[in-house]
Amino acid sequence: MEMDCNVKSRLSRPTVHEEEILNRNDIKTIIYENQRQQGDEFSQTKDSSDMTNETSLELNIVPASNNIDFQIPSQSNVHSGESKEAESSEIHEITNNDAALNTTESKNMNLEDRESTNSSYFQYNWSIAPKLLYVATEEYQPIDLYENFTKGCQWSPDGTCLLVPSDDCRMRIYELPRELYSGKIPSDFAWTNFASALTVKEGGLIYDTCWFPFMSAWDASTCCFLSTSKDNPVHLWDAITGELRATYRAYNQVDEIEASLSTRFVNVGSEVWCGFKNAVRTFDTNRPGRQTHDIFFKHDFPNMIGLVSCIRENPIMPGLVAFGSYSKCIGLYKDGPICTFETGCGVTQVEFSSCGTKLYSVVRKGSEFLCWDLRNPGTLLYCLKGRQSDTNQRIYFAITPDDKQIVSGGTDGTITVWEFSDDITADNNENLNPKCKIELSRDCINGVSLHRSLPILATSSGQRQCHVENMRRDNSVRLWWAS
Repeated sequence: MEMDCNVKSRLSRPTVHEEEILNRNDIKTIIYENQRQQGDEFSQTKDSSDMTNETSLELNIVPASNNIDFQIPSQSNVHSGESKEAESSEIHEITNNDAALNTTESKNMNLEDRESTNSSYFQYNWSIAPKLLYVATEEYQPIDLYENFTKGCQWSPDGTCLLVPSDDCRMRIYELPRELYSGKIPSDFAWTNFASALTVKEGGLIYDTCWFPFMSAWDASTCCFLSTSKDNPVHLWDAITGELRATYRAYNQVDEIEASLSTRFVNVGSEVWCGFKNAVRTFDTNRPGRQTHDIFFKHDFPNMIGLVSCIRENPIMPGLVAFGSYSKCIGLYKDGPICTFETGCGVTQVEFSSCGTKLYSVVRKGSEFLCWDLRNPGTLLYCLKGRQSDTNQRIYFAITPDDKQIVSGGTDGTITVWEFSDDITADNNENLNPKCKIELSRDCINGVSLHRSLPILATSSGQRQCHVENMRRDNSVRLWWAS
């Protein structure tokens, strides 16, 4: 299928931000130095190794291997034209040495960043309302063809840019404004409008997007993200130029190309996992084309059923994957099925805690928000109350790096914040009430994303409104200072 790709290239017009990067050391180094000057140092409350000694799931906690070298396809490896369509659908080797990715260095850098953030945390302050910094609304004005609401937002792993898909079949990337690098804002700072640095058009309604987990602005080959859309295969896009790098085509039982509903990088980025109806298919990242493995629920995972809506990998144990379905199921899988959980409604998002011993899940058309204890699989640790999600649309939540707080959007235009104490155990089976609710929009807040190195909250808002009178529409992306 030919793709209509409207691309605003970031290379054609270097931004002030990009010029600043070239003259500085690593962005994260600058951020951490400023945080240390402010004295924002917090010790880690629990050692992940201590927390997993009791596990009955036998979580063999091992660090991600730094000796695995693989390549991410570059634009030069993508076949063009109908004459090469058949060739690109087959598994092939990437031989372009200029585009080869040596991920050892980037993985070492990211692992060091994670270790440094684990040992020194800043805290979000929700006792006062977050301060509005930047707003993007002009790009999301509704027209007759589509309502153009946003569909969540995701900070890149290195924190330099924000990815936002929307109803107009486009994905926009916003750069972190250079004024925020210092970790300080003037008291008289007034909010301002900002525009996307890059726009990429997909061929259909966008279902899911995902950053490469070791994305770093210093290594252009790692600056990429996945997307899956209606009636299209999974695409790997260049986050700098907007060019299509690779296509991953999933073939069903009758050898027809099938569109994926969810996608995720797994096994330190070496594999791409995609969710379908009653199946999960996996690809080799550096071999675009046909899938390498199929997991059929009927034969390989009998207790799972339905459309796979989300896929997540355990951050401590690579290869341990959780996926949720719209048929009220959550499954854990590692080289075979481990266990399944049942929920009250269709699952829209699952997330592991940074220690890897907890799994959070939310559903559509309901306020259910659960925390599962993976040390005793199937055991509920607590229920988070107060989340409003009376819609079929995904309403995202985010966890702070220290696992102390969770922030979720809501259809009522508020963000809900929960704070955890250290004495919560599975025996308590507590209902955890929100610490606070803060109104940030007059419309549904469908996406929230917390920056890993700065107290910046990104929100995306808007929803589908069919024949609704007196609509309070607010299709926008906003950055907030929460400290």
